[in-house]
Amino acid sequence: MPPQQGQSADAGPTGRRILYLAGGEDAPASPDAMIFSLPFHQLCPEELARIAPDLVVFPLFSATLDAVVILTRLNELGYRGRCLVLTPRLPKPHLIEAELRSHRGEMEIQLLTSDAPLN
Repeated sequence: MPPQQGQSADAGPTGRRILYLAGGEDAPASPDAMIFSLPFHQLCPEELARIAPDLVVFPLFSATLDAVVILTRLNELGYRGRCLVLTPRLPKPHLIEAELRSHRGEMEIQLLTSDAPLN
């Protein structure tokens, strides 16, 4: 069976399922996970159920939305898993993390900080 759009062709059925909410660019390949890339505007109950992610990855902010909007939508859809929020270096990341946790519902949130540009 061919991989779904954004899914790694090398991942086995036992690999983790990761949903990358972004602008729709292709997901990177991974030997130990199935990675799905989905534009935020396509996030709906059917897509979330189809992908059934163990982890949802998204940027703290982009040109059109921010992590609070994404967390709110994931809550509305009943997602209860882990979220990894990609951030640039921040002066007080614990304050951002506290703010995001106030919107998390049943989700587990972790920030991942990098000097790499968030496109």
